[in-house]
Amino acid sequence: MRLPAFLRLPRREEILRRRPLGRFTHYLARSAYWQLHRRNVARGAAIGTFIGALPYFGHVATILVLCLWRRAYIPIAVLMPFVVTGPFTIVPFFYAAYQVGYALLRRMDMAPALTIHYADIQRLVHGHVHLATMGNRLWHAYLITWVGSVILGTLLSLTVYWGVRIGWRFWVTVRVVRRRRRRQPTP
Repeated sequence: MRLPAFLRLPRREEILRRRPLGRFTHYLARSAYWQLHRRNVARGAAIGTFIGALPYFGHVATILVLCLWRRAYIPIAVLMPFVVTGPFTIVPFFYAAYQVGYALLRRMDMAPALTIHYADIQRLVHGHVHLATMGNRLWHAYLITWVGSVILGTLLSLTVYWGVRIGWRFWVTVRVVRRRRRRQPTP
């Protein structure tokens, strides 16, 4: 039984067959980007995690460029932004990024005087304030969130990178020990 397309990672041939890639397919045809190796997978997971933590559109294009540059495993790198900022984690993650960014900027005496509070958002949602009047506050909130996202994204990507490397090593060690136990005759 084959899984639906949205539940499985695309294969190399499926991605290379895509028409929009056009003349760039020869870059993606190298086998180093598609082979499961400890370093490739760790790099891909770290790149996808860091780029997924940033609040902008165009994650996949940026991830592909960075994976080509660093020779990382592309499928896991493209999957990681949806893990980091998925439907259940996007609001808590960016709220935490805003809080971290604001705390850091306030500590450095660079925090903007205009900040967004819950009452401002409530007035905006209910139509008491227009979006144009909130523009300055929203811009400051976006910049603060960027600062926090870079910090949290860096910490999270380092954690993912070393977690994959250590987890892979542990998994290989467990497999080797199990294989040895099976080969040994029982007394």
